[in-house]
Amino acid sequence: MKIKISLFICLILPFINLKAQQNDIMPQSTHYEAPSDPLVKQKLDNWQDKKFGMIIHWGLYSVPGIIESWSVCSEDWIERDSTISYNDYKKWYWDFSKQFNPTKFNPEQWARAGKDAGMKYLVFTTKHHDGFAMFDTKQSDFSIAKGPFSNNPKADVAKYVFDAFRKEGFMIGAYFSKPDWHSQYYWWQKYATPDRNNNYDIRKYPWRWNKFKDFTYNQIGELMHNYGSIDILWLDGGWVRPLETVNAEVLSWGVSIPKWSQDIDMPKIAEMARKAQPGLIMVDRTVHGPYENYQTPEQKIPAEQLDYPWESCMTLGSAWGFVPNDKYKPASEVINKLVEIVSKG
Repeated sequence: MKIKISLFICLILPFINLKAQQNDIMPQSTHYEAPSDPLVKQKLDNWQDKKFGMIIHWGLYSVPGIIESWSVCSEDWIERDSTISYNDYKKWYWDFSKQFNPTKFNPEQWARAGKDAGMKYLVFTTKHHDGFAMFDTKQSDFSIAKGPFSNNPKADVAKYVFDAFRKEGFMIGAYFSKPDWHSQYYWWQKYATPDRNNNYDIRKYPWRWNKFKDFTYNQIGELMHNYGSIDILWLDGGWVRPLETVNAEVLSWGVSIPKWSQDIDMPKIAEMARKAQPGLIMVDRTVHGPYENYQTPEQKIPAEQLDYPWESCMTLGSAWGFVPNDKYKPASEVINKLVEIVSKG
């Protein structure tokens, strides 16, 4: 198998302090399991030749121009407005769904810019951890297609992003967050939300977790069936995983891991997704095994050449998501990083 060499650039970025960067970023897994499906191998081989891709990290957090989703998570490293209570802050954040109205949305312009820069594949954030869908999901009203943008001809944002980039010859990837902090099946309002994990004991309330599994399966199903040809399913939120995959490596990240299994039945999801999209590349980030077809070291370049497919996902500014007056990396730095990554192939 050829070695993956890719720079994955985010074009929409927000301010985030150094402490936040250190806690949010997870390294790639140390274990890799090559896919056995010949169609997946073929598509992965094609993807490996692309070298240079784009992630568009866009969502509800772009309205106030703040750190993407994480400000609604009650972990010690998160900094937010301390003049209001945490619950009031969450309400303030959720209410941006009533204001998000991107009337100048122009995905064709984005696609042309990416093509002119030499980019060959796209991953778009269909839903980040806050649960706000950038596609017309039927599983929730918390989406771009249900708010003030709903009457716009391009209200189904993901569809028009995918269509625009597909027309320019890009491979198409759908970013999808496994955790959903807006869902009552993940963060149940009966309990406090002390960290990024689901906030109830799944062993005590298995029926509620089964509802979340169905919700997740159905949303991914919508993306796989209703949005044309999809090449990559890029799954974020590596703490949502079977308990048996939590090993010393995972614990070393310093992320809180509950005593129960946040298993969403990835084999079932993969079977459905690949039936709809034969050869689909699955990227279940940081979860060892057959559904992490390539690995994604974040905001860094491996010190040495790796013997399995990988991409460096990096931002052009200080972090992910839009923020006013961000400081962007100079072109020379971006080019040097791209050269280093390609040379390690």
